[in-house]
Amino acid sequence: MEIIVQGKGVEYFTPNEVIVSIHFTTKGYFYEEVLKEGTKNVMIFVEEILLKNNFRKEDMKTRNFVIREETKYNNRTGKYDPDGYSFNQMASLKFDYNKELMAKIMVSISKLENAPKCQVNFGVKDEKECRKSILASAYKDAENQAKAIADASGKRLKYCEKVDFKPFTTNYVSQASIGSEMMYAEKACYGANQAIINTFTPEDIELSEKLYCLWIAE
Repeated sequence: MEIIVQGKGVEYFTPNEVIVSIHFTTKGYFYEEVLKEGTKNVMIFVEEILLKNNFRKEDMKTRNFVIREETKYNNRTGKYDPDGYSFNQMASLKFDYNKELMAKIMVSISKLENAPKCQVNFGVKDEKECRKSILASAYKDAENQAKAIADASGKRLKYCEKVDFKPFTTNYVSQASIGSEMMYAEKACYGANQAIINTFTPEDIELSEKLYCLWIAE
């Protein structure tokens, strides 16, 4: 007797990693001006945020970099006219979850003259171990379902003939996040570091995966 079941594994993980997504942007009329100002802002971030918090320059990973020619719509001519250039660099910084360090970095970024846009998310460092745990739960769920069906049919569950699952699409990041608006609102707040430490705790990450199993019962 063949039994096909879908097993679902659901696990909750406490975030142990801080992920800071950083967007440096500068706009100007000349390419060289924008490039110079944009790279200057990045280097200020490196010196004031990274190096002063015991990070290396290499700890900040660049995901995207582009200097784009901008345009604006001309109502009189009905065409788009040149409107200077924009510097855009996307980067990320990851480190072990630490409230004190996170708060210090947030407040330090808010004090930069040309502060980049930032978003702070929380994730898990060892995604491979998380996947193993979730799949083990899904397999056990499938086995329990198959056994119940076999028992109801007067059969004995023997073994799993085949397992199939779709590629992992789970986002191993907590829904909790902090955006630039919140970070920069701390500029005039006395004791902002301690306020963040005392009040902010990211929610657990809920992850789930499905397995499709073919069991044999006799």
